[in-house]
Amino acid sequence: MYQGAQTLSEEELFAILLGSGTPKYPLHEICGNLARHELQAIAQMDLKALCAFKGIGPAKATVLLAAAEYCRRTNDSRTMVRDEQACYKILRPLLARATELQYILLLVSSRRELLAFSEVGTVLPDITKITQLAIDAGAKRIVLARNGWPAFSNAERRYLCELQAACAALGILCEGLMAVGPERFKMI
Repeated sequence: MYQGAQTLSEEELFAILLGSGTPKYPLHEICGNLARHELQAIAQMDLKALCAFKGIGPAKATVLLAAAEYCRRTNDSRTMVRDEQACYKILRPLLARATELQYILLLVSSRRELLAFSEVGTVLPDITKITQLAIDAGAKRIVLARNGWPAFSNAERRYLCELQAACAALGILCEGLMAVGPERFKMI
């Protein structure tokens, strides 16, 4: 209480979370067994794995699972891609450095979290390459972007239709092609 939670050992953290031992296993023994494992490993365990520890039943395992989930949620620093403006905010600094035409692919989860981005070349990228990148990343949405002139060519329009069809066949939403300039963007 006086020195702060950051000074607690891992065993002490577990003791505070669990509160008490069992008639067969005292709290210090349960916490000592848990503390012999990396915190990250404990946080990744499921109910069954936690219940394998002596003195941990479903109730105590649920407390540990809830604490791990709380930490994940409060430390979540994922970039959200909610709309075209959010895409532009991500893409503008990436494309500002390019001295020639550059295409970048944003890979986005079903919950609109940015999973990754990839530079995919200076010409319209191969559709198979794009869909494979999306599959490998577990993306459910993609946005293809390029720097340069805000007008789109007929070749880009045809390409986008083919890309959207290929993505749709795989259960991936292709949200479009974005032209990114220093002050504004345009999307088809």
